[in-house]
Amino acid sequence: MGGTNQTGAVPAASADRFKVGTLTYTRAGLVTLFLYLLWGDFCFTLMEAVVPSVMPVKFNAMGAPNWVLGLILTTIPNLMNTVINPFISFRSDRFRSRWGRRIPFLAGATPFLVVFLILMGYAEPISQWARSTLLGGRGSELSIFLVVIGFFMICFQFFNLFITSVYYYLFNDVVPHAFLARFMALFRMVGTGAGASFNFFVFKYANTHMQEIFLVAALLYLVAFAMMCWKVREGDYPPPPPNLDHQRGLVSTVKTYGRECFTHRFYWLFFIANTCFAMTWVSGAYGVLGATRVVGLDLDTFGKIGGACGIISLVLLYPAGIISDRFHPLRVLLISTVLQTLVAPFSITFLFTRHLVSDTTALWIFMAICFSSLPIVTLHAASELPMFMKLLPQERYGQFCSANALIRSVGLMLGGLACGAFLDAMKRFGSQPDLCYRFVPVWNLTWLLLSGLFYYLLYRDWLRLGGPTSYEPPRLNGVTEPPR
Repeated sequence: MGGTNQTGAVPAASADRFKVGTLTYTRAGLVTLFLYLLWGDFCFTLMEAVVPSVMPVKFNAMGAPNWVLGLILTTIPNLMNTVINPFISFRSDRFRSRWGRRIPFLAGATPFLVVFLILMGYAEPISQWARSTLLGGRGSELSIFLVVIGFFMICFQFFNLFITSVYYYLFNDVVPHAFLARFMALFRMVGTGAGASFNFFVFKYANTHMQEIFLVAALLYLVAFAMMCWKVREGDYPPPPPNLDHQRGLVSTVKTYGRECFTHRFYWLFFIANTCFAMTWVSGAYGVLGATRVVGLDLDTFGKIGGACGIISLVLLYPAGIISDRFHPLRVLLISTVLQTLVAPFSITFLFTRHLVSDTTALWIFMAICFSSLPIVTLHAASELPMFMKLLPQERYGQFCSANALIRSVGLMLGGLACGAFLDAMKRFGSQPDLCYRFVPVWNLTWLLLSGLFYYLLYRDWLRLGGPTSYEPPRLNGVTEPPR
């Protein structure tokens, strides 16, 4: 997809803005690149939205306990992420082929991911067949379903790791640096639009059409990623950086990875701050249950509110990206975290006084809290990935992203179980078991406070390393690697 200055040529004075590495784009070529990447992102987001949105509803309908939901949707995937992601990312940074260093990982994993995504959608009839045919009607229907869905989930997550570990690194390699910020804003907008479409038009069928939802999401994803891997081209890369001891093998790789990623305070603050904020994600699986069981919304209403929030975020994302560029993503991320901390007590107060208001009033309060939080959440979404690109070393970007994912996954692995166990323990403080979901924002507020503290410490170290005018990442093997 690289090009020369023919049709859609750019003036010589601005030609460098259309280059990245050995790739050179025309204006038309750059637009085409954006279209393929953004279409891939739209279908990728739909695929990613299906499992965490539909599975909590299905698990709750089947009578599964909360800790099992946390185990299958959070703990097991993050345990796999902890072990596999660093290896994939380290190898991808140093991989060289005629197709590039990212595309081979994406193209190889996609067909297998699609198969297991479809099988997850059909887990219930498969488990019923296994119980009646293979087990002769013996065993609990719920237990067999959980075993089947757990197996498919593990297989799906294994291949999805190749996608999620490498997909975001591709942008650094194929999008010209001068257009990266606006591309990331468009990227977020497309992802938000996909999520809004799912909430508006699909989520209300989660209980009744689970199989069709998984099948369509998988097929759309297959087509989109096949087109993207075929049409998007990577350039040539310089030779990969050597290992720390200039040796090869697993021991040398682990030693290099550990020394470069985990021996500087700055990177530890980066990893811990992001992990603390990510601990608010594990409660997301219970958000729909809180809205339906405590607030009293039906799935259709909840989906439409989520869709409306997505549309508003879509409008706010590009201005939020401009704010992030102007004031630096780290500053914006710190401010948005503090603001989210200040908003969280309103949700806590509302959920604990829900019985004092009518259903109609509760609906309006719920929508007011959701919509008033949108600008703050959008600021965070617009500044998160640009912060990674501004702070982490370029040549080892995938490696450091994987180190962040490793630490974060350890936290999420434990947090998934801990959040489910916490909510189960809170059942004793309500007249009905489902009232435990009132405590979801209590969990979130705790981790928002911790993430705000570590983002502040990271911000202070960033200022000491040069701040907005002369920041350089801490040295690796005695070499300073300036950021983009």
